[in-house]
Amino acid sequence: MVGEGGTSGGLRFAVLGPVRGWRDGVELPLGSPQQQSLLLALLFRAGRHVSSAQLIDDLWGDEPPARATGVVRTYVHRLRRVLGAEALTSVGGGYLLAVGGGGLDTERSEALLAEARALRADGRHPEAAAVLRTALALWRGEPMSGLPGPYAQRQRREWDERRLALLELCLEAEVEGGRCTESVAELAAVVEEHPLRERLSELLMLALFRSGRQAEALAAYRAADRRLRAELGVGPGPGLRDLHGRILAADETLSVPTDWTMAPIPPEPTAPIAGADPASTLTPAQLPAAAADFTGRQPEVAALREALRESGSVPVAAVAGMGGVGKTALAVHVAHGLAAEFPDGQLYLDLHGADGRPTRPEEALAIFLRSFGVVGEAIPAGLAERSARYRSLLSGRRVLVLLDNARDAEQVRPLLPGSPGCAVLVTSRTRLGALPNARFAELPVLPAGEAVTLLTRVVGAERVAAEEEAAGELVRLCGQLPLAVRILAARLACRPGWTIARLLEQLTGDRYRLDALRSGDLAVESSFRFGYDQLDAEQARAFRLLAVPEVPDLSPAAVAAVLDRPEPAAVELAESLVDCSMLESSANPDRYRYHDLLRAFARRVGARGCQGDGPAAGPDEGSGALARLVDHHHAQVSAALGASAALGASAARGGFAVGEYLGVGALVSQCAKLPGRSADTTPGLDRLAELLLGCCLLADSGHATRPLGHAANALLHATLEQGDRAAEARARLVLGRLLTDVGSAPSALAELLRARDLCTTYGLSQPLLALAHSSLAACFVQIGRPDEAVTGFSAAVSVWERAGDRRSLAAELLNLAGAFARQGRFDAANRVVDQSLVISRELADRELEALARDSLGTIAHDRGDHDQAVAHQRAALALADPDDHRRTGRILLRLGGSLRAAGRGAEAVEAAGRAVDALTLDGDHRGRGLALAALGDALADRCFGGPGPTGDLARARACWAEAHGILAPIGSPEADRLLPLLGGDHPAGPPQQRWPSWLPA
Repeated sequence: MVGEGGTSGGLRFAVLGPVRGWRDGVELPLGSPQQQSLLLALLFRAGRHVSSAQLIDDLWGDEPPARATGVVRTYVHRLRRVLGAEALTSVGGGYLLAVGGGGLDTERSEALLAEARALRADGRHPEAAAVLRTALALWRGEPMSGLPGPYAQRQRREWDERRLALLELCLEAEVEGGRCTESVAELAAVVEEHPLRERLSELLMLALFRSGRQAEALAAYRAADRRLRAELGVGPGPGLRDLHGRILAADETLSVPTDWTMAPIPPEPTAPIAGADPASTLTPAQLPAAAADFTGRQPEVAALREALRESGSVPVAAVAGMGGVGKTALAVHVAHGLAAEFPDGQLYLDLHGADGRPTRPEEALAIFLRSFGVVGEAIPAGLAERSARYRSLLSGRRVLVLLDNARDAEQVRPLLPGSPGCAVLVTSRTRLGALPNARFAELPVLPAGEAVTLLTRVVGAERVAAEEEAAGELVRLCGQLPLAVRILAARLACRPGWTIARLLEQLTGDRYRLDALRSGDLAVESSFRFGYDQLDAEQARAFRLLAVPEVPDLSPAAVAAVLDRPEPAAVELAESLVDCSMLESSANPDRYRYHDLLRAFARRVGARGCQGDGPAAGPDEGSGALARLVDHHHAQVSAALGASAALGASAARGGFAVGEYLGVGALVSQCAKLPGRSADTTPGLDRLAELLLGCCLLADSGHATRPLGHAANALLHATLEQGDRAAEARARLVLGRLLTDVGSAPSALAELLRARDLCTTYGLSQPLLALAHSSLAACFVQIGRPDEAVTGFSAAVSVWERAGDRRSLAAELLNLAGAFARQGRFDAANRVVDQSLVISRELADRELEALARDSLGTIAHDRGDHDQAVAHQRAALALADPDDHRRTGRILLRLGGSLRAAGRGAEAVEAAGRAVDALTLDGDHRGRGLALAALGDALADRCFGGPGPTGDLARARACWAEAHGILAPIGSPEADRLLPLLGGDHPAGPPQQRWPSWLPA
């Protein structure tokens, strides 16, 4: 391994393949591909300062995300924990990575190249070739394979080219050193892969001529001439022409000097195959034609090539994936690229594992034996005998075996060769985990850009360029599934008068989309049907039911709820569907999701009937699944709120996964729009409203605003139709609170006033009435009407006192204290907080006490006593649960403000930075935006209010820009303050005129 010894801190890295790193021989976890891209940028500039701006450009180029600076900071923080603080340091607004000499495989390759050149200069060609082979062995596949970003792409291209130049130099040294016969096969393969590199063709011709194959050398020239004229429109260059003329003349000076010549080793005679024609020298070449429009898949191609080149045993590479994802196309492409490395043949067989008529192993073995000339009675009768004969036949040979569409490991195992030299490539919809010595790859759909490229290659660049946006939408509606893209591309290619926009019109709705994805004998639905027909009854039920909720993904507990099974059994079912490529594991661990087209198919088979020709699904099967999922989320929210009966409690305990808000919002919208409502199978509107309101109380992240807002609108429409006043009040409360958050005060007031009136008029629950008063008061605070805010919070306090809910009372008292402070009544505010403190101590509730201390800090800050504010806020931090990142992040945010006001700039920067980290960990999207804005303010203070690093203003602007990128899209009013700081214009109209996209006009 490169870098042994002599490296700083025992660190060494390999990038000529998948990026890997070691410390003192122990491999290090280097994180996500994008984090590795950042490490790559630092590695190639080791020992030099790299600015944050440069790293952003390296990772994203001209289109960085809004929070790029924070992402870079997070990656560096994670890498520092892995590499060590002494190896990765922050310097002047950027970073420096210290790695000792020889710690990178690229450095080793350059050193070996220099050594080889020196040997060649001395005429020591065989030794130079050996050194170059050592250098080439450092490549373990595609350099920096799988790493995103423009910098990684540039380095990948550069080091691909360097490897090719190294290989060319190595082959030249071997030919000059006399290894002509041995080099012919490799040269032929390399020329086929790089047909326009004339030096490689020269070397092939020279090796053939020196091997006594003059006619083949001349044929190689003619082939090169044809390629160059076809591809470039020019003839061969002077080097090729001169060599051609010398070979025609049998120029003796082309012969190898006698002191370099190595006598070729004659091949051992192969024993005749019993039952075969003795004159037959069969070398099967059975690979199907490779797809001319094969697109992308560079990481997968590199990984499979690396796996199939492994030595020491029979390498097996197994590719799994859903129907239509391109497994066969990938496997055939890879096999053709490796064919020259398996000169004794390439076997191919479609095992029909996906279409219900799988080829039996003994039938497959008979086919393979016949491919080598074993015929008639010479083919053994039983499976074990055929497998043994097949392995004996392949022993000592280099044969590539491609097994397509395997059903399971049991079907494949007898077809595996038994001795090194051969390799096996398998495709299957099922994960073949039981195969020995196998490397496994899960093939995803194409990235969006590669899907558009595939469309372009079939339809033509001109048509796609004329409708770029429509082309992007087309591949999106195909779910970037290669089969679907090919089908639609074929339809367009056959209809030159059609526009892409016209075809898009046929793809609206899941039903029409599946019908449109059909061309000739190709159909996405047929591909999915093959997989569905292999499921047993329980799997088929799970496949249908899990597609019913219109949610992005499902947790294991949610899967159990939908399937009405214990969680272990439900997860086992879900995992079996994943293994069959009928369901996907989400990028988020332990969550499950469908590809869009597979979900559409699942819903179609659910509507048409059960598996095969079985009875139709019951009418309540889907709605029952929805009801169970609503109950599951209702229980989750209740537990998170810490309330057993009413979801209207204003003091929420616990947390709720950020990702669940999208799912709950979509679920409530779906249930609210159900056309028929049965009390037994359909969730009641009030239950949906309780669930939605509970999520709104827990949500403190901008991510939740849009999905919850859409759901509240759908729910409100349903409650008005059915006259459910309690559900209407809750839906309006959700709308009002969300509108308050985004600064749309007039609309928020209208919803909250109506919600309060509904609670009062219809005598709704005390917690709901208290929440209505409190939410309305919070809206009055935001628009600067503190007197009405005091009235509202006081009303809420009275409700909690009557209800005897001491904890909710203590939390509401803190809201009232804040309103008093807004009036300038600081003594009254402190008295109210003292009351809350008494209750929190009676309840021994540290969380409540932390809230109270934080409130005292806010009051002191508003009063102008900033040092006292800092003391209270630090006390609040000491009381808060350190694992409650949202709570600590918000306290740190206010602490940073007090430190700024007190003129303690360095501490303010530190507190704001910690707030960013805490709120990032929590997933509080809006809170992170506020913290970034505060960090920018604190950094700017250090430039204009006192001494500070020269880069602070640039860092401040970067923080403001990232904060604005977070806050503006979610409609947060704090975004308006940042725009002038970034040199932009203030948006027209006052902030309260905001009109969110989820609010109906």
